[in-house]
Amino acid sequence: MPRLLPTGQRNRVRLDERRMFLPDPQIRAALARVPGPRAGEICVACSEAYQELLGSLIRPPWEDGDARASPGLNDTGIIGALLPIAGRGTRVLIFHVVSGTLVNTECEDLRQLIPDRITYPGSRGAIAPLVWTLYQQHLADLHAAAGPDNPPGGHLP
Repeated sequence: MPRLLPTGQRNRVRLDERRMFLPDPQIRAALARVPGPRAGEICVACSEAYQELLGSLIRPPWEDGDARASPGLNDTGIIGALLPIAGRGTRVLIFHVVSGTLVNTECEDLRQLIPDRITYPGSRGAIAPLVWTLYQQHLADLHAAAGPDNPPGGHLP
């Protein structure tokens, strides 16, 4: 990856926890269990990808289909964290509700994440309440961070 952007600016961004993981004790505990040295900075493109992926709803790996064709179901999970490992890339931590508890069910390399697994909510009742609560809180946080001068979906400061 280039050290500089075409504008001449440095192609590195310091990590911000708001872009790395959702605020939940189970997610923090799962982060602590991922081996490898943590990177302190990531490239600008990765930073933007983190913002877009964090908090996304995701289908289980065995569920085929196009996310644009059908909404999330009861087995929908959430991307709860993106963790850069120095020299190894980013690990994506995916969480599902198992027996009423939020559990880290997958830890996948970002380069191997299948984009068609990302889905959207069809109705509140179709998604486990814990996942739904995390999803709704993340959206509220994004809207609050955007403020009145920036539309939702704009970049976090």
